[in-house]
Amino acid sequence: MTLQSNRNAVVAIAVVAMLATSGCAGMLNSEASASGGAKLDSVPANAQMVGYVDAAGAVGDDSLRSLANTMLEAQAENSEYYEGPTSVAGMLDEAKNSSGLDPSNVHSVTFFATAEATSSMNAEHSGMVLASAYSEDELVSAMREEGSELSKSSYKETTLYTYGYSDDSALAVLGDGTFALGDVSAVKSVVDVRAGDQDAVGGDLRATYENTRDGYLRFAMDVPQKQVPADRIGAGSPVNTSAFNTVQFVSGSFYTSADEVGLDVSFTSKTESDASRVHDVVKGGISLYSGMVDDELRNALQKLSVSQSGDTVTVSYVNTVSNLETLLETYSERMSGSTSASGSASSSTSTDSSASLAPLVSA
Repeated sequence: MTLQSNRNAVVAIAVVAMLATSGCAGMLNSEASASGGAKLDSVPANAQMVGYVDAAGAVGDDSLRSLANTMLEAQAENSEYYEGPTSVAGMLDEAKNSSGLDPSNVHSVTFFATAEATSSMNAEHSGMVLASAYSEDELVSAMREEGSELSKSSYKETTLYTYGYSDDSALAVLGDGTFALGDVSAVKSVVDVRAGDQDAVGGDLRATYENTRDGYLRFAMDVPQKQVPADRIGAGSPVNTSAFNTVQFVSGSFYTSADEVGLDVSFTSKTESDASRVHDVVKGGISLYSGMVDDELRNALQKLSVSQSGDTVTVSYVNTVSNLETLLETYSERMSGSTSASGSASSSTSTDSSASLAPLVSA
């Protein structure tokens, strides 16, 4: 998928994603940063999307662990096909056994994507900076065990491994457990930035990212107006979503605070007037969706709030861990019941159809 299509998708479905995940947003994120923050000084200046995952903090967060355990237990209890782990500890052990790498040694991931200016296809170039406790040998050995054929070379005195189809992916060893991974051009750009041969990300994108709330997941994306499919956004929707054509940046964060879990998604437009239109569309969408769901989800949607500050509209969702666990259990049971009913109905329909055809066959 190209960066252009990624941007378009974010603008078109960000509000829908907020609504769809409002019942289980807490499975994803948390607030304090235990990994030293995003490695923005390693991200190239031409990045048009940047994000950060505080993996160490998320794994150690009691609220997230409780939510994840609830989800895994409910899945194991209500799905006859699920054979996976029933706890976070089991999930981490399974990941370690299958990869040979201890996932608890991942500290953080800073990810980015950019459109290559020289590419006639406007292809996406993406990469990440991994901060970890892994050695070069551990990571390389694990990748080879997974079947990757790595070719070792160097780039500006930095060890570089290429792999994948036509050696189009790379791993750069940056030292002290830090690695750059992604397509070759993205990885080389990280090396260039760290060597002082290319500028790091800055300007409005960096400012937008730094304006997001501290969390276990933070992101910001530039949305160039000329690439927004103004004629297709919201096509067929009962809500006029053309206001999203004015959105220039989408950003957000996932976090926990005390016994609550929160999600923020912000839309920054060109003017305050444009933002007011976005605000009204979001409020209308939430109201419309609330009238189409059951009481449990409607109550969850009441935790959504929409606010505007100047040219930026922020949609926030905050709920307690206890409420989210109840939602997870309720919908897991409901989905299981729906699946069983569907199977029974299918069987019944098949039997009834055979019976209805019997007189014709005998005739």
